[in-house]
Amino acid sequence: MNPFLVYNTPNGISYYQKYRRRGKNKPYVYIDTVPNENGMYDGYIFNAPLIRTISIEAIFKDPRQLDNYGCCSDNVDDNFNFLSAVLKERVTKQKILYYR
Repeated sequence: MNPFLVYNTPNGISYYQKYRRRGKNKPYVYIDTVPNENGMYDGYIFNAPLIRTISIEAIFKDPRQLDNYGCCSDNVDDNFNFLSAVLKERVTKQKILYYR
């Protein structure tokens, strides 16, 4: 229910977490930006004892990657071509209106 601080660089952990005035012992997440052997990114949670459930908000390169996990079986939207066409149309219209 509480969002964690997220760090992407080891320097950020050592500097920003060390010199925080408040919340030094609160949980935080380090996301390794180098893909592992499966092509996924690893995330490490620190200062968080006994976590039962984790939920994330993420943008996937390919939403079909969610089929590898048992959490999102109710999402059956297989029409990705329609969605990408609508997104491209909206972005191009916004750029045309902005640069006029």
